[in-house]
Amino acid sequence: MKRWQRPVRPLPLRVRPMQSESVVSFVMRLAAANDFPASLLFRTIGDCVPGKHVLHRDAILNRTAIDRLSILSRTPADHLTRALPGLSHVPVYVPLPARTPTVRFFKLHYPMQACRTCTLKHGPATPFAWEHRDRDEARYVCTMHRRWIKSTPQYNLMNAPEIVTAQNEYDALAMSYTQAEAASGLFQAWNITTGWLKDKRHQSLMRRWRARAETVGAAGPASAAARFPEMIHLAPLLIHPSWRNHVIYGAPSDLSRFLRHASRAVGTDYELFPDQRGREDPLVTWAMSLRSCHTSRQLPLSRRASSLRGTRATPLPESRHFA
Repeated sequence: MKRWQRPVRPLPLRVRPMQSESVVSFVMRLAAANDFPASLLFRTIGDCVPGKHVLHRDAILNRTAIDRLSILSRTPADHLTRALPGLSHVPVYVPLPARTPTVRFFKLHYPMQACRTCTLKHGPATPFAWEHRDRDEARYVCTMHRRWIKSTPQYNLMNAPEIVTAQNEYDALAMSYTQAEAASGLFQAWNITTGWLKDKRHQSLMRRWRARAETVGAAGPASAAARFPEMIHLAPLLIHPSWRNHVIYGAPSDLSRFLRHASRAVGTDYELFPDQRGREDPLVTWAMSLRSCHTSRQLPLSRRASSLRGTRATPLPESRHFA
């Protein structure tokens, strides 16, 4: 007799599901809290083939398997369904059997590690939990517990409140634009600050990032946590329509206005932006690339317009003209 064919009874220790947690994460926390092998617990819930390959996946359960998980975890089935999005997932290719308790695994897109403090509030000392997140949603900081959650280990930010403030500023940016636009600005800012890190021209930024990394316990200024506030201060400039138009359409000499504003936003010296020893600053490179991309898109149309200037337009052929 297989494990999923045997009757189930509640496990000794209860673990509460976190909102938007993956089913795999919840089952693994439940197993760890009760000192029970996760693979055996999956086989107890339903017919499946668990293993290390499911660690970053989610699970689909049919109704019978959900009822067994409800008994094991001592949590009502409707509560589990509301908290764990995977339980509402509909299989695309292979339908689940109606009677046999069944567990099927699928790839979890954009999983994110939950705050360690939040996780511990939902059960005993268990491993990290994984949450469903939208692909464009950037959640780097748990603002409630002031923890940097986008790394292992997670960093305590009690002595670096500017990083927590940066997460709130990013959330406001996402509300002013869209999640995708805000994520795009953050990605571009990440690239530019990475370029500053390699260039080592902005020494004031380097000192600030080293000090911040030491404060939170990060390995060094390469850590995203150390540079996060400057990324968030720079991101709005990179996606703001007025500033982008200023960079694209303004004369090359007008670029200094954008660079001065950016230098104040991130707290560096404007005089460091011009070329040094033949090397362009990463922000200047970004601006030139933006102008170049826009020009290349407009160039074919402008050439065609100039070539047709002064000529008579050729009329379209009449119906059956080529018959």
